[in-house]
Amino acid sequence: MARVIYDSNNRITKHYGNNGHTGVDLGYSSNEEYNKVFAHSSGTVVAAVDGYDTMHGSTNMLSYGNYIDIDHGNGYKTRYAHLLKNSVRVSVGQSVNENTQIAVIGETGNAYGRHLHFEVFRNGGRINPEPYLTQAFDVTPSTTTYQSHDSRYGWNPNVTINSNDYAGNFGYNIDAVYLDTYKMRVHDMVKNQWLPWVQNRNDYAGNIGNAIDGIQIEGVAYRAHINGGGWLDWVYKSDGTAEGYAGIYGRAIDAIQIKSM
Repeated sequence: MARVIYDSNNRITKHYGNNGHTGVDLGYSSNEEYNKVFAHSSGTVVAAVDGYDTMHGSTNMLSYGNYIDIDHGNGYKTRYAHLLKNSVRVSVGQSVNENTQIAVIGETGNAYGRHLHFEVFRNGGRINPEPYLTQAFDVTPSTTTYQSHDSRYGWNPNVTINSNDYAGNFGYNIDAVYLDTYKMRVHDMVKNQWLPWVQNRNDYAGNIGNAIDGIQIEGVAYRAHINGGGWLDWVYKSDGTAEGYAGIYGRAIDAIQIKSM
């Protein structure tokens, strides 16, 4: 059974979705042994912030204070926030197992009283974390496909994530991309702007006829091939920030490749 603290029944009043609250809050104990924070399940640490003191009234990412994000595969990520200063025991890139101690409950960020703020993300979007206080994630790899469009061939054949294949044709600029499940957006090279995020197969990212020179995808690893150049490094994005993308502004992309983490 997955857990996030020893006494997982020690709950306080804030629940997921109430007044925009994006997680569940787990209370602290007078017994410090029960205030240790554990990884929900095995995964890779993708964020580890420490060193902040209590900051009442702080907003955005600062409101979390000290926090840890863990990627568990198949689109799942957990966040553990308001951690005690100097208690974070893991670093970015580190692999952890279920119930590995990662920190201690604190009161950092926009927190009033010691507690653990616990969030769950699926494919870049927040989901109700309450069921996962007592159950594991389904990390069985799913079959996910993607597809590119170019001016010569139109929509190219579907490509399966994690295959050795790629979407695109070298020498022909990609102007649109379809992707199952995952949240994605592209940068329009002609308009020189990022287009809106999309997250279903009923829509695509791009403007037909306008080459793309950047792409962002949440929850997977991906890379781009530059027309007249070569493959760029793999990129991994796990949240909705605008940091990190595959591509080079002003250089059209003619192929993309995607794999799960």
